[in-house]
Amino acid sequence: MASQSNSSECIEVQKPFLTVDDAAELFSHLYGMPKATSVRPLNGYDAQNFLINLDHVGIDDQDLNQDPKCCTQRYVLKIMSGEESKDEIGFRAIHSIQKYLKHHGYTCAAPLQNIHGDDMKIEEFTKKQPADGLNAGQRVHGRFMIRAYPFLPGVSLTSVGVVPANSTQVFYEAGKSLAQMHKILQKYPHDTTALKEKAKTFEWSLDNLSIILKYVHVVKDQKRRDFIVDIVKTFESRVLTRKDQFRKGIIHNDFSDTNVLVTPILENSATSENSVAHQVNYKLSNAVDFDDSHYNCLVFDIGISMMYMAVSKPAENHPLHASAAFLAGYQHVNPLTPEELEVLHICQAARFAQSLIMGLYTYTYIQPGNDYLLLTQNSWPIIEDLWEMKVDSMHKMWTDVAMECAKFDMHA
Repeated sequence: MASQSNSSECIEVQKPFLTVDDAAELFSHLYGMPKATSVRPLNGYDAQNFLINLDHVGIDDQDLNQDPKCCTQRYVLKIMSGEESKDEIGFRAIHSIQKYLKHHGYTCAAPLQNIHGDDMKIEEFTKKQPADGLNAGQRVHGRFMIRAYPFLPGVSLTSVGVVPANSTQVFYEAGKSLAQMHKILQKYPHDTTALKEKAKTFEWSLDNLSIILKYVHVVKDQKRRDFIVDIVKTFESRVLTRKDQFRKGIIHNDFSDTNVLVTPILENSATSENSVAHQVNYKLSNAVDFDDSHYNCLVFDIGISMMYMAVSKPAENHPLHASAAFLAGYQHVNPLTPEELEVLHICQAARFAQSLIMGLYTYTYIQPGNDYLLLTQNSWPIIEDLWEMKVDSMHKMWTDVAMECAKFDMHA
């Protein structure tokens, strides 16, 4: 295992470097659990995430979305990056948010307590890296925050690939879910100072969109670079200058196709007198990963989520139809103000720009080989369509899709 030894003559690194064996040993030691029967790496941007299985049954993609009873001995171990690990106050605030949401009936996981009676622990690790890859053959050292959560059953919209026939309803329900979260958190009774401070410095806060201008050179096409600059300047002049007009609260900031979980519903439909077709639809089950949460404008969160719904490969209609279905769901629970609706598409485009540039820059210069960082790189045509669409046409699409989605609540 990566040892907790002297860090002298080591390369200090920010990206965690634990193996699956390291993760199994760490989880058993820190949480007083039996040794894992199997461990699997999960996708991560800056952090390392592992699915820890204590069952005798192995981890299989097909059983991750089954009855919750099968998941009672499964956990997600999170090893935060060195930079993230410095923000202990911020993570304590996030844990408080999750516990508050769960207490008020919102489906999400709350962090596990470790053997020290806390829900986080800073650990130092030193390890000699393999002969190939980043820092080949060198001894590296890192100081990382360790957290863990019960595993929630379901698969992400990304993992599904293409949401089948009921995709519009899935996006609609996702919008309702985010709105319900916002409404619950409007009554959050605890101090939000740390969450407000995070908005000022966090690189994934839309407040700090202009950071990507330092990295835009990673895009080789000049026309696309100019396109990104136009989005940033428009967001700064038409949105940031009007922040006092928008409702504020605690936002998730990454309510995306990777963090929205669904479970399958097997439905039978007769195709002829003697045959039945089995069609797998999906229903919304859980939301995960609140690590980017902070205090900011609610319309930022809605635009961010609409962007990710558009890139989740919807089976029906245009990708922006998925965004519109999400918005319809949100509006059903927590209607936007006219001022928020006016800038919503700009907020959506802003996160597109953020994701495209930050993902490509990180992949190119910091984490080459981490394909998870490139998930949105094929979405350039979507953001171009969004940015070029006339506002009146966009609002008409939102209205038309909302009328289509009304049937979902009639049959609920």
